[in-house]
Amino acid sequence: MPLVNVEGVRLNYVEQGMGDEMIVLAHGWSHASGVWREVLELLPKEYHAYALDHRGHGESEKPGGYDLAQFAGDIYAFSRKLGIEKFTYVGHSMGGPIGMRLALDHPEVLKALVLVAPSPAHGVELTPDAMAMMQSMGFTDVTTAVKSMFSSPEMTRFFMATMFAMPPTEERLNELLDYSLAMDPKAVDGCWAWLMSPGLEPRLGGRSVSLPSSSLVGRTRYRWMPSGAPPMESRDAALRYSRIADMFCI
Repeated sequence: MPLVNVEGVRLNYVEQGMGDEMIVLAHGWSHASGVWREVLELLPKEYHAYALDHRGHGESEKPGGYDLAQFAGDIYAFSRKLGIEKFTYVGHSMGGPIGMRLALDHPEVLKALVLVAPSPAHGVELTPDAMAMMQSMGFTDVTTAVKSMFSSPEMTRFFMATMFAMPPTEERLNELLDYSLAMDPKAVDGCWAWLMSPGLEPRLGGRSVSLPSSSLVGRTRYRWMPSGAPPMESRDAALRYSRIADMFCI
């Protein structure tokens, strides 16, 4: 797969289609561009899509800097480097706040913003049951528990299996395990810090970005996040939310 040098960091990406409608797809935390494989295969011919591995993920370079601004800056620089003038951004999970930051910093490059089961703008919240489960496993806080997720393939696999609303196939679970084990260990801390507190709400404030935006959320969301309406929904009222029967959410 091709690599492109963006702001001194080599990013791996895949490309599909030759149409005029440009799309950039951004995966979630600990994943890689391969999670979009089925989506890319099903795209109508009028689309031209790019799915990249974020810095520190997949086959992209692991530079050690992993704050939210850098991820959003990578998407912007990636589009400039490849001559993508204006595009629809599609972000899953961690790709959600990356897209929100991109929309705040560079709205001029975006045609539309699509967030799929996005991590919330005000930070990740855990259910009392999830906290009780972590404490029963000997963890005193969520950060320690998350770090342990990557302590061994067995632990990573266990946590991955709990992140689905519907059980994944064995093949899919193995793919996700490979993606997770390929992530830079420094990105575990670096990404989790801003996923817990992205710092987007103060910037959203009374501001509005004139941009067609939509968010897709599953009827059953993260097992370890509050049930009912997604935590982001009540706070990011400008987004249009659509519920689908079920989706995997990581």
